[in-house]
Amino acid sequence: MFNLLPQQDQEGLLKEYRLRFAAIALCFLAVLIVLSIAALAPSLFLSYQKEAVTIENDEILKKEIALRSKDDLSGVLKISEAKALALEGSASSTPVYTLIDGLIHDKAATITITGIDAKRGAGGRYEITVKGKAQDRDALLSFAQILEREKFFPDVSVPVSNFADAANINFSMLIQAL
Repeated sequence: MFNLLPQQDQEGLLKEYRLRFAAIALCFLAVLIVLSIAALAPSLFLSYQKEAVTIENDEILKKEIALRSKDDLSGVLKISEAKALALEGSASSTPVYTLIDGLIHDKAATITITGIDAKRGAGGRYEITVKGKAQDRDALLSFAQILEREKFFPDVSVPVSNFADAANINFSMLIQAL
């Protein structure tokens, strides 16, 4: 296609086109910035309000703690003592894995343990239920006696019904552990 405009007019039209294009792009950019600010303004005001409320609550709590610590020092000491006793009690009990390891270590080759159920009972003691299979009555009785001699197991209960069979005895015993 032929262009009949002189070179100077062509350059002038090109500059004018670029200028109008830049003006429209800047207008779109300005509209985009205004819309962005309008969209973010509520969040900004809300965060300023939350900051003010948080600072106010912080000051109130600081004053309340200062007043409470002056008036209720004995209460704080009682709570601290209770926490220390609770921590001391839980630290002195034997971990359950140590008890189970003691059970497994003390069993003879004639005893097969099929299940162990450990629950924390009254006074922080564990109630351990051991289920298994014994080759004969003597093996079961000796296993119970060995467990009674352990320092961790002060009370071992083997029901009499476990001794009904002479061989291949399915047993269940209840052990109170420290």
